[in-house]
Amino acid sequence: MSALPTTTACYQLRITELQLQIQSLLEQMRVGCCTPLEVERIGCQIQPLYAAIWAMHAETDA
Repeated sequence: MSALPTTTACYQLRITELQLQIQSLLEQMRVGCCTPLEVERIGCQIQPLYAAIWAMHAETDA
């Protein structure tokens, strides 16, 4: 049985959306005076966004 094709056409738009979310979170850190707890919280939000971006890149580069 052959594998189903992976649809990656929507990835560029999704990657752009995720990058904008990351930029927004980084802007929050830059503009505001963040406590270490807030920096950790923002870092925890950024990590899955980066992971999603790299997963999509990996699928398109394969």
